[in-house]
Amino acid sequence: MRSFSWRWSLILGLLLLLASSMAGCMAIYGKPVAEPSLSSVPAALASVGKPVINSFAASPEAISSGQAVTLSWDVSGATVINISPAIGGLGASGSKQVTPNSTTTYILTATNETGSSTALATVVATPAEETVVGYDPVTGRNQEINFTWEELCFSSEYQVQIAKDPAFAMIIFDSGVYTPSSSTSPALVFPAGAASSAFGAAPPFLVSQLEAGHTYYYRVRARRAATGQAMLSPWGVGSFTTAVGLPASASYYGLALLSPPNGCVSCPVKPVSFSWSPFKDTTKYRFVLAKDAAMSQVVVTATTMTTGYAYEGTLDYSASYFWRVMTVEPAPSDWSATFSLQTMAAPGPAPALPPAQPATPLWAWVVIGGGAVLVIVTVVLIFAIRRG
Repeated sequence: MRSFSWRWSLILGLLLLLASSMAGCMAIYGKPVAEPSLSSVPAALASVGKPVINSFAASPEAISSGQAVTLSWDVSGATVINISPAIGGLGASGSKQVTPNSTTTYILTATNETGSSTALATVVATPAEETVVGYDPVTGRNQEINFTWEELCFSSEYQVQIAKDPAFAMIIFDSGVYTPSSSTSPALVFPAGAASSAFGAAPPFLVSQLEAGHTYYYRVRARRAATGQAMLSPWGVGSFTTAVGLPASASYYGLALLSPPNGCVSCPVKPVSFSWSPFKDTTKYRFVLAKDAAMSQVVVTATTMTTGYAYEGTLDYSASYFWRVMTVEPAPSDWSATFSLQTMAAPGPAPALPPAQPATPLWAWVVIGGGAVLVIVTVVLIFAIRRG
């Protein structure tokens, strides 16, 4: 009876020792690592709460289609701030200019570890009165365009730009510093076919003619006051459309550019390949890629015996490029039409990786191993007692 009593005492002691060791391990490793509950969030973080949007506004709130609008915001306690549509990550406060072509509601979303907050700003865009410029279907030239604007602060010098897009990323004409003949009734005459001789010195950008059936955007700003003081006023923006003429009966037998298509948007920055139709008996072509429509900021010039060219470099993100081709052998030809493309926007930052889980320390393995040994000893003692 005494032997039976001390054996049970020994088993009871081993079980108590095992329970205390396993309780220590559970106190350390028993809690889940990922996705802590709200009650487990530190008090300092829980006290922050969701981000606070102090202000978010659009100015002006009502415009004509294509005019510029300034979005301004001020946010507190946010780690990520976005405005949709078409606007990516932003700072805690600032402003950004947009040009909506229709009524648009912009949504600001501010996010941190505890949640997100949103605010809305609506811009009402009414269709502007359309101005149509005549187009000659025989000669392929636009008719004369007369630009007029209100006098600003007795200014003596202005700047006029024409672009193919409302954001003025593809500027095709820039007057530079332009002095109108009358300071009280400023105006600029854009001649039929855009003859450069009408402007005297060649401006930075000048096209040979405007495309039929295309909408163009123009803007004007003051450069110098009548007192001689240099100044830059805000832009005044407008638009016009060239009329669609009757199609010409004769086919065009020159080089035809194929790819990328004219006006390509979000083109890759690498790799970039260009192709065009073959020209009869031609054995060599010349290819030119530039950053401007005047083909003065040349990126690459190449000679090839095939009807294609692969650019091995990397283009800039969110940039406009222009390219054209001509025959070289056996006889040189006129340049082909100039095609344009716009590259894709830069990709956003890669998502952050989850933090690595800490490795199990050596002492924990010792405790676990000791617990396993105690279990084995306990089982052996139980079998020994039953046999006794």
